[in-house]
Amino acid sequence: MATHKLPVYPADHPVALALCAMFSSLDTGRELIETLADTAERVGVPFGSERFDEAAAMAGIPYCRSLDLYLDRQTQREAEALPFHLAHLALTH
Repeated sequence: MATHKLPVYPADHPVALALCAMFSSLDTGRELIETLADTAERVGVPFGSERFDEAAAMAGIPYCRSLDLYLDRQTQREAEALPFHLAHLALTH
């Protein structure tokens, strides 16, 4: 997720997606993943794409491969640390 600073970020850049989604979530009270999905869709970035995953990680909800979910960082770390068949236990804290 090495992102270089740009003078201007295009609307479909992960930084722009993450910031727009965070502001929208704060403004509306909607869940961050929902506002990120809406923001990405508006600019043609598919849900679950690499670009979407980068934006989600920047916004604090990285993709967890073992659970196939977007989670907060702490839960994601816990799930990834467990054996695959026990990863779901990270959701019980």
